[in-house]
Amino acid sequence: MQLVFDTCTPRPEVLQGQLTEDIFAARLKDVLDGAAAPVYQNPTTFFENTYPTAGLRLLLTEALGRLTGVRPASSPILRLETAFGGGKTHALIAMYHQTQAWNAKQVVIVGTALGPQHTLWGLIEQQLTGSIARCTGQVSPGKETIRNLLCEHQPLVILMDEVLEYATKAAGVRVGSSDLA
Repeated sequence: MQLVFDTCTPRPEVLQGQLTEDIFAARLKDVLDGAAAPVYQNPTTFFENTYPTAGLRLLLTEALGRLTGVRPASSPILRLETAFGGGKTHALIAMYHQTQAWNAKQVVIVGTALGPQHTLWGLIEQQLTGSIARCTGQVSPGKETIRNLLCEHQPLVILMDEVLEYATKAAGVRVGSSDLA
């Protein structure tokens, strides 16, 4: 069996010792905030350095089909399930960049960046309209209010990462006889 170094030439940044470990930690929130490394922040650089796996191609194809109406019967929810380090955040960053290229509106929710004072419905309204007027309070405004809000802002992609971490925090906030989670 041949060694990988006998069959492949490492990228220049590897050979020059310029590759840092933090480049492997993709963070959707950093991309959203404009604070990510260029390899994640710049769409052209991102896709030049991203191998288009069958799973990533399928994700983007399904999303575009749903947005354009080519595949209206497909599920409106695309759930990414992989083990830790399996590429979920990388796929969400690809969706983030593609959503912009497709001229679709987007909402990005990153659970690690949220506190228990936030509500998912409030964040959605704030990102779509710039303020929170209809989706106030710690009790959901109801499906009709949310449905109307989403319908007013089509085509729309909602990207959610690490929502369980937010739900864990929200579980500590009492709302009536229940909690925010």
